[in-house]
Amino acid sequence: MTRGGLLCAALVVLACAAPIRTELYQVDPPVTVRKIAVVPVEADPLLGAGIPSEAPDFATQQLRDALKEQSALRVVDADADASLGGAIRRWSQREGTTSGVRRPASVWLVLELRDRSGRVIWSGVYEETQPPLSDDLGSLPRAWERGFRWVTAEELCEYGLRELVADLAREAAAWS
Repeated sequence: MTRGGLLCAALVVLACAAPIRTELYQVDPPVTVRKIAVVPVEADPLLGAGIPSEAPDFATQQLRDALKEQSALRVVDADADASLGGAIRRWSQREGTTSGVRRPASVWLVLELRDRSGRVIWSGVYEETQPPLSDDLGSLPRAWERGFRWVTAEELCEYGLRELVADLAREAAAWS
């Protein structure tokens, strides 16, 4: 493959990645995480202006649902090794319909897993404003999954939390 072809292939791979960033922190002494408690998601007090009042409860329920799908993570109400909570930093509903929009939906979520002493041991960020497929061919897999339609902020939230929790479950092996 030519140098230009390799560069093009690398750009396509990067563009296909979900709008997710996660980080695993090395803490000393290391922690073992087998049981996780869920802390309610909140609207970020600094960046969360304009977030609908029902959005944090919706996000918390979606987080709980995503965690139930992951067998690698055990969610408990008390006596947990770590707590998982988060914040909504942006929640903008689409203006338009599933077939056409004036403004697409946009969501920015942050999750943090903290050990019993409050140290962050994992964090994840999901930030997406649904792009038109013509502007971002790398979003083709997400567009396919979404049925090639414009989605709501709730649907972006559900997708983002599901992807973040899946990444957290993959990282869970490091704590066992």
